[in-house]
Parts: sequence; C-alpha cells; structure tokens
Amino acid sequence: MTAPPDDLRSELHRIASDPETRALFRTELDRAIAEHVAKAAELTAFTEAAAEALQALVRLPTGEQAA
Repeated sequence: MTAPPDDLRSELHRIASDPETRALFRTELDRAIAEHVAKAAELTAFTEAAAEALQALVRLPTGEQAA
C-alpha cells in the first residue's frame, strides 16, 4: 500500500520543516541502514560458508577439484 502523492509530499515537508521530527527521521533511517548492512553481511558470510562447504564436497581425494 502506498500513500497518495499529496500525502507523501506533506509528510516530507513536515519532516523537513520540523527539526525534532527530522532528527527522529534521521535516527530511524540510520538504524534501518545499519540493520540492512548487518543483514547483508550475515547473508554474505552464510553464502561464503556454503560455497566453501560445496567446494569441499567436490574435491577429489588427490586434492584436485572435480570438473
């Protein structure tokens, strides 16, 4: 569900014109960005671990990689 353009414009104006609201908005935005970055790092670590596990499964007894 999205807000109508006029509602969105008035909300953005309210945020921009009120220093307290602007500070709260920035705090929440910073928190959301930090949360997103942390989740991305977690997913990257999971993907790298899965790739290493798969590579270990396809190694030949000689240590060579299977084609």
